[in-house]
Amino acid sequence: MAQQPDYFSNQVTDARRWFLALPKPKDKGLITVSVGCERCEPDYIVRRSTFEFEAIEFVAQGEGTLFLNGTRHTLQPGSVFSYRQDVPHRIENTGRSPMLKYFLDCGGQLAREKFDESTVGGGRIIQIGSVAELVELFELLITNAMSETDYSGSICSALVETLLLKISEKTIHGGAANTRAWATYERIRRHIQENFIRLRTMTEVSEEIGIDPAYLSRVFRRFHHSSPYKFLIRLKMSHAAALLLSPDSLVKDVAAELQFEDPFHFSRSFKSVYGISPEQFTRRQQP
Repeated sequence: MAQQPDYFSNQVTDARRWFLALPKPKDKGLITVSVGCERCEPDYIVRRSTFEFEAIEFVAQGEGTLFLNGTRHTLQPGSVFSYRQDVPHRIENTGRSPMLKYFLDCGGQLAREKFDESTVGGGRIIQIGSVAELVELFELLITNAMSETDYSGSICSALVETLLLKISEKTIHGGAANTRAWATYERIRRHIQENFIRLRTMTEVSEEIGIDPAYLSRVFRRFHHSSPYKFLIRLKMSHAAALLLSPDSLVKDVAAELQFEDPFHFSRSFKSVYGISPEQFTRRQQP
C-alpha cells in the first residue's frame, strides 16, 4: 500500500482504508484513488473548502450532520453524498450514535463524467434504499483494493461504475413519504424473492405481509416499473430454466415444483419470458 494521504482523518476507529495511487494527468479512464470504511469518534469533524478528487461518502450506521455548499443536512443510514473541487463541506458526528461510513475517491479524465451521470455526483446528497447492497459493493471494492494485484486497479474501476449505477437505481425520490413507500416496496420485493417457488398469486403475498392488494401493486410499480406478479413469474421462470438444464428433468415436474397446477399455464408463462416453450428450451440444450 502506498503512503496514506493527509486527507485521511485521525478521528476514527476500526478504520480499513486503502490508498491505491494518484492519477496521472494523462489518465483517460476512471481511476480509483482510495476507498475505505471507518467508524467516527464522538467528536469527529472534517472541514474542507475544496477536495482534489471526485468523492462519495455513504453512511451505513449512526447519525451525523453535513454542511454541503452551506446547506445543512441530516445524515442517517442510507445517506450518500458527494463533493469535489470547489465544493465546501463539513461532516460532523452526533454524540448519541457514532457514524460508520464508507468513502470512495476517484480521479482520471472520466471521473467527473461518470459521477455526474449518477444521482449523487457533483456535490449532492441523496437517500438510498437497500443499505445492505451498498455495503456489499463497498466491501468488495475494499477487498479488491487490498489484494494489490496487477488487476486491482482495473477491477476497482469497474466496481466503481457498478456502485454508481447501484446508487442511482436505489435513490429514493420525494422525501419522507417516499422513504416509507420505499421501505414497503423493499418488504414486498424481499418477500417475493424469498418465497417465489411456493407463491402463486398476489393475494397470497398481500395476506402474508398484511398489505392491501391495490396498494401493494401501486407501490411496487412505482419503484420497480413492472407489476409484482410479473416479477414473481420472472423469478419462477428463471428457476425453471435452471431446473430444465438437468438432462432428466420433465416439464410437468418442473411445473409442479413451481406450484403450477396446469402444465399448459406453465408453458405459456415460460414462453412469455423466454420466447420459446420449455420443450424447445430443453431440446436446445441437448447435444
